[in-house]
Amino acid sequence: MFELEGNEFADADQMLLTADRLERLAANLRAIHASAGPTEEDLANAPVIENWAMEYVPAKALFGRVASHLPEKYLGFCSTDLWVLAEPRGWVLTLERWYRLGQPEKLQE
Repeated sequence: MFELEGNEFADADQMLLTADRLERLAANLRAIHASAGPTEEDLANAPVIENWAMEYVPAKALFGRVASHLPEKYLGFCSTDLWVLAEPRGWVLTLERWYRLGQPEKLQE
């Protein structure tokens, strides 16, 4: 959400960044619809999210740990809005980018 303060938007640069993200999202959704996305290159460049779970915050987002290049090191993670979850194919599309899915969060019994 962007708010007009006086005669200007306080986050005008953020507004343009969001517009760019939405345009990229639209292109990715069209590629998925045409069975042309994600490409092998998209997934090769996508981080892996381990211990992931879908949450409502109030938009759907993905939580988990992003695997870094060091196998023992993980970074905390919460995605931007979750747009496409393709668990059987091992990937998700958020407002920001593609991610590869690792193992989901283990539910406690």
